[in-house]
Amino acid sequence: MNSFMSGKKFFDDLNYPRGFQRSGDFTITEANLLTDKGMGMHLLASSQREPMTAEEQRFISVCRGEVPATSVEEKVWMKYLNRITQRRHIYTICDAPARGASSDYDTSDSSDE
Repeated sequence: MNSFMSGKKFFDDLNYPRGFQRSGDFTITEANLLTDKGMGMHLLASSQREPMTAEEQRFISVCRGEVPATSVEEKVWMKYLNRITQRRHIYTICDAPARGASSDYDTSDSSDE
């Protein structure tokens, strides 16, 4: 029996409106795993579905923080949760002249005519 399977694909349009693959947060393999098995993982993590295998039972323990993530599915789901719950820092670079600094060149429009 396949673990984490559900009849639906998993999409998170709120946090990943362009999809997991285009986000840059996940590898292609991780994005495909989230899309294919993410709905089953979501249902298990939110207690909307009962675990059917030992792997799914362990996944629930990982989601509760009882054991560390070891399988690929557990690691990808924890990475996903980490990305959507952590605050992202955005840095911008701008340049402004210092206050009161004198310029090194003359701005007058003098010509040699």
